[in-house]
Amino acid sequence: MRVRAAFRVPVFSQAREKARQAQCTSNNRNMAMAAMQYVNDYDERLMQTECWSCGNQLGDRHDPTRRWQVRIQPYMRNIQVFDCPSGSTDSGLDFSPPKWSPGGDDQTIWGPLTYAWGWAFPGAWRGLRIGYGYSLRVAGWTDGGGDSGNPNKVSRGRSIAQIQKPAETLMIADSAHTHACCNRIVSANACTSQSYCARDWAVGPWDDEKRARYTRHLEGSILIHCDGHVKWYRWNALYRADNSVVGALHGWGQF
Repeated sequence: MRVRAAFRVPVFSQAREKARQAQCTSNNRNMAMAAMQYVNDYDERLMQTECWSCGNQLGDRHDPTRRWQVRIQPYMRNIQVFDCPSGSTDSGLDFSPPKWSPGGDDQTIWGPLTYAWGWAFPGAWRGLRIGYGYSLRVAGWTDGGGDSGNPNKVSRGRSIAQIQKPAETLMIADSAHTHACCNRIVSANACTSQSYCARDWAVGPWDDEKRARYTRHLEGSILIHCDGHVKWYRWNALYRADNSVVGALHGWGQF
């Protein structure tokens, strides 16, 4: 009986994760449809957003409309779609404005706010956990160079016409941070949301315990591509030592 019980534990665990993965896939499809509707309404451009140390960084972190999640929310059934059911590193929103950022409690401009990563979200989103990230490459990130014709440093979002291979280019993914990069996607349940990820997953070889603990969905992650389709990738399909696979997914060489 003990042998049978020991056998059943991983089987039941995998079954539970399969159910959570199905919910996450549904979340991603909902976000994908919302993003495609946004593109149709905004001159065929993807969502603008804000990032740390980007050359086209947005100017006012207390403006909640400068979050990619807030941009697509009107096209979604509810905000709980942003919470990955398997996301142990999902970041929760609270009412604490960053101490370094003056004016965070000024409700006369934006109304009640809640915060994550030091940026403002609508106050009604308090308590929400966010488990997905957006590719800064398609958001219009300029590698820190900025845009002299854009003095307010507002990220415009890439035009769909700029993306040569939309079916092969990452838009949104399972991620430990609102900005999705290779390591935050591959080890989505190992990274900390406030910093860059440790590179334990990159130096391998991974053992079974590491793969189970670091990855989010049975040794893989779910991605939305710029044509709107959703696909699960095993971790080793997303990472290569020469960075070619993840580079292609992020659109390197296209912009």
